[in-house]
This record gives sequence, structure tokens and C-alpha cells, in this order.
Amino acid sequence: MTGNAFLAVDLSTDERHALSRALDEASPGPRVPGKRARPENWHITLRFLGPVDEVVTDRVLHEVSETLDARAGRVVCAGLGAFPRPAKATVLYVGIDDPAELLPPIAAQCEAACRDVGLEPQERPFVGHLTLSRIRPPTDVTRLIGSYGEFAVPVRVASVSLMRTTPDERGVRYTEIGSIPLG
Repeated sequence: MTGNAFLAVDLSTDERHALSRALDEASPGPRVPGKRARPENWHITLRFLGPVDEVVTDRVLHEVSETLDARAGRVVCAGLGAFPRPAKATVLYVGIDDPAELLPPIAAQCEAACRDVGLEPQERPFVGHLTLSRIRPPTDVTRLIGSYGEFAVPVRVASVSLMRTTPDERGVRYTEIGSIPLG
């Protein structure tokens, strides 16, 4: 077992390129603080599992594949935000515009599947986002967020992927363990 596992909506290569271009064009110029997530690792997390072994990931993948009942659709990456709040940010993220409320039920079904295989309940409510940067120590990014131009990049939600982090020479790489297509 290496790294952490999580359930996510993975972005296609074309979506990653489009988002990267949109972020560059919307940038006011100041460098994004913290450790930036590599574009090849960009995803929308549905449920974090943590450092679980292969038996647990196999059980989660099976349970999600047996119980997931959702249709494919689209969401839009738009705007920046920060956790826990912009004035004391530890995570800078790209927001997800989801007017059809596609992601919350998928995240809830992933949460239920994880509980059914014995994982502890998630402590935080689901907030659709794509992590752009992890910031240590916490930093005020209020002005940066306010100075970014508008952008909107559609992302197809066609499957739920079970991913694992693995260390590599550039930091961390995300590897897909399995994927469950949506109806």
C-alpha cells in the first residue's frame, strides 16, 4: 500500500489543456501561492478514502459499481475559491458550477458505498472543487481570487474513478485503480 486512495471525476487530457489555457488567460499575473497541483493530476474529488489497502479499494470499487445510479452529464470549472476561507487559505481551488446538481448525489452514493464497506463517515460535507494549490503556511488569497478574470471550462462527468496517490520524482502522481461508467 502506498499513498492515499480517493473516488473522483477524472478530467480528460483535452479538458486539462482547456482549463490550463483558461487559467493562464484569466490570471492577473501574481504567482499562485503554495505547491501547485500538476495538471495531469487534476480531478474533482467525490470521496477521500485515505491510506487504505488493496482489499479495501477492491471492496469500495465493487460496492460503488454495484450501487452507483447516476447519469452522465456536464459541469463547468469556473472561478477560484479557497479552503477553509480566502483570508486563511490552505487550499486554492477551481470552483465547480453544477446547476443540474449532478455531483452531490454521486458523492452521496460514493459516501454510502464507503460506509457500507466499513470506512468511517466523511467529516466534511461535499463541495465540488478542483484543487489548484496547497498552501503552507495559511495565506490570505482574497485579493488574488478577486483579481482573476472570468473563465468557464466544461467537464464531462461520465464515470467515477478510484484513484491512488503514488510518490514519484516530481512529488505525487495519481494512478487510476478502476473506473465505473455512469448511465
